[in-house]
Amino acid sequence: MNLPDSLLSNTATLIGWLSLLVTLGFAAQRAPWRALIRVPVRLNLILASILGLTLLWLLRADTLPGLSVHFLGLTAVTLLIGWPFALIAGTAALIMLALLGHQGWAGLGIDFLGTIAPPVLITTLVARGAQRHLPPNLFIYLFVDVFLSACLGVLAAALVTALLMTALGLYTWSTLWESYLPLSLLQTIPEGIVNGMIMTALALLAPTWVISFDESRYFPG
Repeated sequence: MNLPDSLLSNTATLIGWLSLLVTLGFAAQRAPWRALIRVPVRLNLILASILGLTLLWLLRADTLPGLSVHFLGLTAVTLLIGWPFALIAGTAALIMLALLGHQGWAGLGIDFLGTIAPPVLITTLVARGAQRHLPPNLFIYLFVDVFLSACLGVLAAALVTALLMTALGLYTWSTLWESYLPLSLLQTIPEGIVNGMIMTALALLAPTWVISFDESRYFPG
């Protein structure tokens, strides 16, 4: 999403910002800040994630006023730096877009709820489920934790965005189905491939950077 300020009421803006601040507060409380001191490279990874997301989200196709389709990249970011920092990095990327004039400040909270929170949540749940119930196999990690999470994350983001748009009275379901949801469905496989390529390279070339990847688990001996 890239909601302009003119589309949102004061109530919607307030609800969006309150939801954003509460979620970020919870993420900040759960974030492993001490790890940034012990492993300084993690701070660089967070900053690189913010820059990468900002550039990635600039490459988008507008479908309706306030709605656009673009690669999310949040599955890779979540698996790389963990869900608390992924939420923080995603929010920082939205702020960067707002500073560049590509994102309305009033709609930043709603955009967070529709674009950032769903894929981060889905990726976290799928990855935890795979680690608990599936064997430690590199292919399973790349296919389930990465590819499947990315595909489901796009679908979740599209569905939550559509629900928010209808709840706010901005668009009807028929309008969204004609002009937005089909493009989001087409995005699922490419999103999985893009995230899969990123995480494959990181897992093979720099596995110690990936917080969700345990070398001793996937490369025993």
